[in-house]
Amino acid sequence: MLLAVDIGNTHTVVGLFRGEVLKDHFRIWSRPNITGDEIGFFLGSWLQRMKIVNEEINAVVVASVVPSLTNILESTARKHFGCIPLVISSRVKLPIKVDIPQPDQVGADRICNAAAAFTKFGGPVTVVDFGTATNFDIVDADGAYIGGVLLPGPETSMAELAKRAARLFEVRIEPPDSVVGKSTAGALKSGLFYGTLGQIDFLIDKIIEETGFVDMKVVATGGFAKVFGKHCRHTDLVEPTLTLEGLRLIAEMNLSL
Repeated sequence: MLLAVDIGNTHTVVGLFRGEVLKDHFRIWSRPNITGDEIGFFLGSWLQRMKIVNEEINAVVVASVVPSLTNILESTARKHFGCIPLVISSRVKLPIKVDIPQPDQVGADRICNAAAAFTKFGGPVTVVDFGTATNFDIVDADGAYIGGVLLPGPETSMAELAKRAARLFEVRIEPPDSVVGKSTAGALKSGLFYGTLGQIDFLIDKIIEETGFVDMKVVATGGFAKVFGKHCRHTDLVEPTLTLEGLRLIAEMNLSL
């Protein structure tokens, strides 16, 4: 069985694959001060609930944008599962070509998203990942990753606004009752929700204009994919576990599973 770990700036998502089937997954905060023993406890309790022993895990694959947590996870994998994890980067075997001047700058999660989207849906395709940042990653019809766009995610924008404005506060990220807010909370909800949608649709318009990919598929993933994906004008598909699928696909290319 394969343990797939996506370490983001805000959350870490862990998935368990038996072959191509994602058996289960869970999400925890990416705490910078977490210890290897704590991670081992979380993983052990989760596997125990599924009646799976550590010895059934024969491979671990990691996508991480937090180097300190990468090191802790590597040590945990060795201690609890007796294996050296595959850490995703542009240097491992991939189902796509990272065709930009400095491929090492592409985050591991973005590589996984692009690889999974192209493998599942073909190209041209753009993945919109709603996380700490909202990431756009574009793959052309030949499977070349040609670049992307990064902007603050909705949670990040909300937290920063609440931090800088004394009388504003954080609100739940969800579709508001109306565009015109009848209260401060309503106005914040509207601005956050429709402002994010406006950003997404405008940027996709600009990507199509610049690339000429008029038949491009657009895939939403990440923690808020279900909130925003079905409302975006361009979004064709909502795949909340796309990053985990990318981890599995890349692991299959690089490890003996």
